[in-house]
Amino acid sequence: MNVICNNCGKQTEFALPEWRCSCGGAWEPLLSTHFDPEKIHSKTTSIWRYGEFLGLDIQQPIKHMGVGRTPLVPVQIFRKSIYLKLEFLAPSGSFKDRGVNAMVNQLVHMGVKSVVEDSSGNAGASLAAHAARFGIPAQIYVPAYASPAKLHQIEVYGVEVIPVPGPRKAAEEAAQASVSMTKAYASHAYNPAYLAGQVTAAWELWEQLGGKVPDWIILPVAQGGQFLGYWMGFSMLQKAGLIGALPRLVAVQSARVAPIYDAWSQGMEDIPAVEPKGSTLAEGVAIPKPVRGKRLLQALRETDGRVVICKEQEILDAQQNLAHMGYYVEPTSALALAGFRQILVDISEKDCVVLPLTGSGLKGVPIKRE
Repeated sequence: MNVICNNCGKQTEFALPEWRCSCGGAWEPLLSTHFDPEKIHSKTTSIWRYGEFLGLDIQQPIKHMGVGRTPLVPVQIFRKSIYLKLEFLAPSGSFKDRGVNAMVNQLVHMGVKSVVEDSSGNAGASLAAHAARFGIPAQIYVPAYASPAKLHQIEVYGVEVIPVPGPRKAAEEAAQASVSMTKAYASHAYNPAYLAGQVTAAWELWEQLGGKVPDWIILPVAQGGQFLGYWMGFSMLQKAGLIGALPRLVAVQSARVAPIYDAWSQGMEDIPAVEPKGSTLAEGVAIPKPVRGKRLLQALRETDGRVVICKEQEILDAQQNLAHMGYYVEPTSALALAGFRQILVDISEKDCVVLPLTGSGLKGVPIKRE
C-alpha cells in the first residue's frame, strides 16, 4: 500500500512498525488518480464496491462484514426537508466500521497476527468486532475512567481490554509502545487504510442521490476521519468531471472541547491542543488535538465550510428531537442536528442537506431531559 505524508511530502510503502511518518505526520492513502464509474463493482453492496479506487493492496475483502450502503432517508425537521444517512446501522453500531473494515482487511493481507488500539468508544468497539470476525487477538487500551457502557460493548467481542490510569494520552502512549512486527497499531487516527475506508461514504452518497451531491453535509468531528473522507471522495468525483462544486462541509463540536472551532475562528494553519472546559455528553468528540489538523482546516477552506459549537443542552435537545422522529442516536451523533439548527437561517429552501447519524443510542445510558 503506497502512502504519503501531507506534512512533509514523503511517499513510501506502508510498513507496520512505521505507523506514522518520521516527521510525526499521519500517513494518507495514495488513492486512485481517476474515479471511473465503470469500475464500480455493481453487484457488491458493501464499501468494497469501490475497491478499485481505495489504494489498498486488495480490491475485495478477505472476509465480508456487511459494512456500507447505509440508508439515506428523507425527513422533515424544523420545517425543512433534509436527508439522514443512517451510519449507526453499521455492524458495530457506528460509522467507524467503514474505516476499520478497510483497515483490518489491509492489515491481515499484510500478515498481521494481532492488533492494538487506544479507544474507549466506537473505534475500540469496531476494532473488537472485526478482530472477532477475523479470528485475531486484539488489545484495546482504554482510559481507566472510561464509560462502563462503552467498555462492555468492547469486551463482549472477546478482546483484551487494558485500563490505563491517568489522562487519555496515557492510553494512547501505552498502545503505541506495544506495537511490533506482527502486532499492528490499528489506529483510527493514524492508519491510512482507515481513512481510505471513510472515503467510500462520499461515493455512496453520490450514487444514492442519483449522481448528484448535497449542498451541505453537517457532521460531528473529532479526529475527522469521516470529515476528511467526504472531502477526499467528493474531490475525486470533481476531478473526474462527475460533479461541479463540492458540498459545504460543516464540522460540529462540543463547546466544551472545541479545538477545530478555536483554530478555525483564529485563522490558524494547524490545530493546537486545547484544555477541555469540562466533560461533555458528546464523548466521541472530546479530542483536545486532532492528528490531521492541517488537513481538516484545508478541507474547510476548500469546501467553503464552517465550524459550529454546541452547548450541552443543545446536544441533549437534538438527541431527543431525533428520538421523537424514531432515530435513537448517541449524543455525539446528535451534534449533527444541533449544528444544523444553528445554521438553519443560512440554508436556502432549495439546498440539499445531509446529516450523517454516526452512532447508535444503544451504546450508552439514556439521558432524560431535566
